[in-house]
Amino acid sequence: MRYRILIAGDDDRSMSLLRKAIEPFTQEFSVYCRLSGKDNEVPDISEIPDLIILDFEDVKDKGITFLNMIRDNPLLISTPVLMTTMFVSKEVQSAIIAGTDDFIKKPVQRVELILRIKFLIKRNNLYRENINQSAELRKLSLVADKSENSVLITNTNGDLEWANKAFEKLYECSLAEFGNRHGKNLPKISAEFSEAFKKCKKDRKWQVYENRHKTGSGEIKWIQTSLTPVIEGNGEITSFIAVETDVTKLKTAQERLLELNQDMVDLTVNLEQINKKLEEQQKEITLQKKLAEEQKKLADNLLINIFPYEIAEQLKVKGYTKPKHYRMVSIVFTDFVGFSSISDQLSIHDLIKELSMYFEKFDAISKDHYIEKIKTIGDSYMCAGGLPLRNRSNPIDTALASLEMLKFVKETNKHQKKENKPEWRIRLGIHTGEVIAGVIGNNKMAYDIWGDAVNTASRIETSGEPNQINISGSTYSYIHNYFDCSYRGRIDVRNKGQVDMYFLNRLKKEYSEDDKGTIPNSAFRKILSEF
Repeated sequence: MRYRILIAGDDDRSMSLLRKAIEPFTQEFSVYCRLSGKDNEVPDISEIPDLIILDFEDVKDKGITFLNMIRDNPLLISTPVLMTTMFVSKEVQSAIIAGTDDFIKKPVQRVELILRIKFLIKRNNLYRENINQSAELRKLSLVADKSENSVLITNTNGDLEWANKAFEKLYECSLAEFGNRHGKNLPKISAEFSEAFKKCKKDRKWQVYENRHKTGSGEIKWIQTSLTPVIEGNGEITSFIAVETDVTKLKTAQERLLELNQDMVDLTVNLEQINKKLEEQQKEITLQKKLAEEQKKLADNLLINIFPYEIAEQLKVKGYTKPKHYRMVSIVFTDFVGFSSISDQLSIHDLIKELSMYFEKFDAISKDHYIEKIKTIGDSYMCAGGLPLRNRSNPIDTALASLEMLKFVKETNKHQKKENKPEWRIRLGIHTGEVIAGVIGNNKMAYDIWGDAVNTASRIETSGEPNQINISGSTYSYIHNYFDCSYRGRIDVRNKGQVDMYFLNRLKKEYSEDDKGTIPNSAFRKILSEF
């Protein structure tokens, strides 16, 4: 970088000598001269210089007047000024009062001139840096003071030196009171801080940790701290900044969610993977804000895993959800025939493993056909189409899903026979009608459906036969144009009287892509898309 030097004076020859003295240093300095006219006229300054040399024969009048004009200019008020002088004491005193930064005695010696120029420029650069740093420190101090997070500053030994107002709110005491109760050396007070402090010193990088703190009122708080070293330009650590956040509510929410999902942890591997992901995400947290966002995201995912997406969103926003009435919902019940006999033939571990295998496949099939899983009761699986988002295709969706479930069970049984394992036979029942759906209660909440249609669907399933899909007349009325069904007649159902029932056999050939009638072809998919 070349520094700009302005030489201003009232004698062109004298200024020329000064310019020639600086010219050998053209790589460092760019010099230009301006001659002041009569009546103390200030020469035109088209560029803001980094240093001004005043070379006036008449220092008392022209020189001091010119200097005053420089200091009255807001753009030049901080520009360093070097004045040539014969060292007349009164002139020097007047120049100092007017704001000159340094003097050099005439005749000027080149070495001294260059040294003074470099010194004044370097001093001015340091002055500007200090001004900028002071401004930044004022901003940082204001931000820290207004921050809702507790901000601490410690020395290199870990001794508390400063804390903002949020510290008092978090710890329920002032910095002085905290020191009187616990001491000011944080590594001695907190084992978590001590470990993070050592790593921070060693790696010269920020560290994040959590610790449990008991306030003077007896309240237990979980505090998450981000500890960062302050490193000067010379590479030396001068202090440490700790930003602390109260994460007690997040911790409480985590513990509650884990309690609510304990049963699911025993049945599926998915939650183990989520927990593993939780731990990985915990390690990747860089800042307090990011930690809060990741923990919120985790809570959202857990809610979605428990409830339908729409219900989970309502619970997050409102904290509750109102039950809704649905005029057309298709309910599917499945039940494994002879489950007690199968239980006698398998160990508990193998029984749960195989049952989980079937239910996991049913989950995937339900999801593919936009069907909501409601629950499992022992060896029974319950799901429903047409909620929580209403649609007119749910009778067809549940019919396709049931055909696919039955196909999977039959194909699995072929492998079971080869391995001399018990055969799993299944009954499926579908009924279409009105229901109420929603979440009730406060403990171990679950999304469920109620209504006469639910009871009817259950009776339809129990009235079926092994490896058959039994459907009600209501469901049949919606799907008979597209599916091959066999009328069974009016069958007595407990508490319902006689009910029309049909066996759902397959898709009609003109709508089927495979021989078994379980996969819809493009023509049928086009019809289905219109629903």
